[in-house]
Amino acid sequence: MNNAQRPDTSGFTLIEIAVVLAIIGMVMLLIIPRLPSTEQEDLKVSARTLASTLRYMQERAATTRTNYYLDLAPGTDSVKVVEISGDGWSREPADPLLRRATLKEGILVSDVVIPRLGKVKDGQLRLDVGMGGLRDFVTIHLSSSGGKFWTLMAFPAGGKVKVYEGYQEE
Repeated sequence: MNNAQRPDTSGFTLIEIAVVLAIIGMVMLLIIPRLPSTEQEDLKVSARTLASTLRYMQERAATTRTNYYLDLAPGTDSVKVVEISGDGWSREPADPLLRRATLKEGILVSDVVIPRLGKVKDGQLRLDVGMGGLRDFVTIHLSSSGGKFWTLMAFPAGGKVKVYEGYQEE
């Protein structure tokens, strides 16, 4: 047999390539979650988590006829959901989704804007969420230590919460 008739046997088979890609995929699944997250990503996740918590609070209040409030401390990382029981006492919510931490480490509530109160930069603030939803239009600005911002805008009586990158005014 001469060289012109011999089949070319160099290279990789499709099975070998598939096995290598599967191994690389498994290694990536183990490594990527352990990589440190960036400050920008933590800010984005915190904004989206807080937005979904506000939406969920409004849905729970409407379906279970239970009142809640979001206890915020602008200038800090303090955000807490509180349930108001039928007898008027406040307590930690029974729902585990409302008990989880909403802000990642290093993310702060920069300020909260409510039209009737103006811009609140410090102290304690309580956002009431009843069966009809939020009482007021609320703008919450979250910030990272690097000076980046994300903005949440929550609309009353509709359950709508929008999230924007950057510091957005009304």
